[in-house]
Amino acid sequence: MRIILYLGKGGVGKTTVSAATATAIARRGQRVLIMSTDVAHSLADALSVELSSTPVEVEKNLFAMEVNVLAEIRENWSELYSYFSSILMHDGANEVVAEELAIMPGMEEMISLRYIWKAAKSGNYDVVVVDAAPTGETMRLLGMPESYGWYADKIGGWHSKAIGFAAPLLNKFMPKKNIFKLMPEVNSHMKELHAMLQDKTITTFRVVLNPENMVIKEALRVQTYLNLFGYKLDAAVVNKILPQSSSDDYLQSLIDIQTKYLKVIDNCFYPVPIFKAKQSIAEIINTDRLYELSQQIFEDKNPADVLYIDDKTQILEKVDGKYVLSLYLPNVEVTKLNVNIKGDELLVDINNFRKSIILPNVLVGRKTEGADFAEGSLNITFAN
Repeated sequence: MRIILYLGKGGVGKTTVSAATATAIARRGQRVLIMSTDVAHSLADALSVELSSTPVEVEKNLFAMEVNVLAEIRENWSELYSYFSSILMHDGANEVVAEELAIMPGMEEMISLRYIWKAAKSGNYDVVVVDAAPTGETMRLLGMPESYGWYADKIGGWHSKAIGFAAPLLNKFMPKKNIFKLMPEVNSHMKELHAMLQDKTITTFRVVLNPENMVIKEALRVQTYLNLFGYKLDAAVVNKILPQSSSDDYLQSLIDIQTKYLKVIDNCFYPVPIFKAKQSIAEIINTDRLYELSQQIFEDKNPADVLYIDDKTQILEKVDGKYVLSLYLPNVEVTKLNVNIKGDELLVDINNFRKSIILPNVLVGRKTEGADFAEGSLNITFAN
């Protein structure tokens, strides 16, 4: 079983690359489900088929679906949904507004995760490819399995205590069925999925980006947070690369900018493998065109494989009460080292090589205290 999640900023071509990956795997003979968890779905457009919240067969071995959170809530979470709607209407919200607001924070992410869990557990597919929502939403989604247990325990405890001493007062607000009994079941699913997402032989993450400064910064945030959550990044896909040269001055200026940022990407994501796709002169909107794109990106490699075997990229841990950020830099001989912090960005200059890392929030504002290089890793110590 394999789960591959594609992440990245909106507009980089994430859906197209996800669909190309799924098509290539299916044409190699494995059964694949590609699902979109993005609210602004475009997967159906890329595949040129009508999709719904249940899997649709696109071609042999290839199935696709778009997660519809509102439909899922109404169909399978009606008790929870009705409960919160009734509370909001009691507080004065009109029915339409109450129904909108009754989708609790985190519920969309939780439902998307349950879809991934159900697909993986169904046994119907060899590979599940996820076209994830833009970075911010996906980071919340990936943090959900860990945090859901904490919230479930707190809410469950609150419910037990409240029923004990305030039952007469609360009864008029409570649903006839105990919705809180759903939480242990969902929590069990979240724990199972969390283990699945952290199993690096099952789940890997891939970031799609373009050779642009803002896009690179967001992709680096993805890398940082994946490392913090203990998830494995096994590839970066650089999309929409222009030709190497042009007789048109305007186009050549854009090429020069991309050339500069392509070098930045090579440095920043090393040693994770980087795959590249050219800017297409035509829309890529059916499985044949998607398959052609996959051949350009992956060449002779099987996109279903784990594309980066080594677990190491960067690790944050506490040593003797201080945070130490370890960067894995194999085959790099350090003769000159310089470390600087600029806002939330750590700039590491090694010889003629520059690596940029977006710092996790816990390190923002801290000064570096020292650095050493040992066994292929650069270890940077931060002051308390």
